[in-house]
Amino acid sequence: MKRFVVLDSFRGLCALAVVLFHTYVVQSIAELEFFKNSFVLVEFFFILSGFVLFHTYGQRLNTGSDLKNFFISRTARIFPLHLTMLAVYLVLECGRKLAENKGFSFNEPAFSGATAPHELLPNALLLQSWLNNTITGSFNYPSWSISIEYYLYLIFGALALLARNNKIKIFAVISLVSFITLWNGESWLKLEIFRGTSSFFAGACLYLVYNRIKDLDLHGVDFNLLEIALVLGSYRLIVSSIDHKGVYATLLFCVLILVFSFERGVISRLLSHRVFLWLGSLSFSIYLTHAAILFVYKSGIIVLGKLLHTDFTETLQGHDMPDMMKYISTHSMLLDNGIVLLQLATVLAVSALTYKYVELTGMQLGKRLTRKKNITPDSMQGAAS
Repeated sequence: MKRFVVLDSFRGLCALAVVLFHTYVVQSIAELEFFKNSFVLVEFFFILSGFVLFHTYGQRLNTGSDLKNFFISRTARIFPLHLTMLAVYLVLECGRKLAENKGFSFNEPAFSGATAPHELLPNALLLQSWLNNTITGSFNYPSWSISIEYYLYLIFGALALLARNNKIKIFAVISLVSFITLWNGESWLKLEIFRGTSSFFAGACLYLVYNRIKDLDLHGVDFNLLEIALVLGSYRLIVSSIDHKGVYATLLFCVLILVFSFERGVISRLLSHRVFLWLGSLSFSIYLTHAAILFVYKSGIIVLGKLLHTDFTETLQGHDMPDMMKYISTHSMLLDNGIVLLQLATVLAVSALTYKYVELTGMQLGKRLTRKKNITPDSMQGAAS
């Protein structure tokens, strides 16, 4: 079964962009407009997951046993790292509580707001993005999209089995209704759910388009020009301030994923390098571990400033939230960027460890529980980012 290695590389690069989006350091590359607007890359993750999941499982869910094994493998893929990071956050909150008792001050008190005790169970079950009485970005806040994606996997599996001949039509209707809801901006459900359903099921439908044209003679198509134009167009859209950016981004990312799935252009050749493939393999770990690592760095700098009687933070308007928050600021562009590079290096190092010891262990558990003979690269690639 074909593995979309270039799209996997894109996943890794997008995960790094999301890290920088959450990296609040004043005079650093993280404050470039592209990274300050990288929240829209979550739509890319949703589309790619729908695309690859249909590629891997679209024709393989034919019995109740197939669906059960699908559920087990998806759960074993997602939950080990998710629960590991939730446990890490509990430890960090305990550390924050001890620091507060020593007179240190952070953005919010420990075990309050997004880390209040009543948010713990919904997070453990990945329900925080689905329930109206929970905070979507609670505890390990990037996991809000994993919350949505995990249950979209289950919806996908059930529909693929129960509506075999009509599943694409149903996927298209779900995606279209979700786009309309996002455009209107009103719903009795959280709008983040519709960000997921619109993009994920658009990705599933996109795979049908790919499957229809993949064997056509496309030698007359200039993939070099297409790839460059789509990357530049995506950059321009991401840094723009237009309304309904997420809807437009989803449509543009669909075209980008379709073109790069053929892996025939100059950018595809670049992204086939082993460094980018390595980033792609770590993308899920990068996505789920980075928030805790960034929190440790910021907390450490706050403590260091207290000890040195120097404030290494500034309270500014957060670019992804309505409240004021503390940014790291050494008042030196060189030092600020050095801190960001050190944070990225730490995220990559930790992600390499969690991939090896948590993710792969979970996948092996899924293999044993479903009695599969092997884990294909595509089944790994179909996981969330």
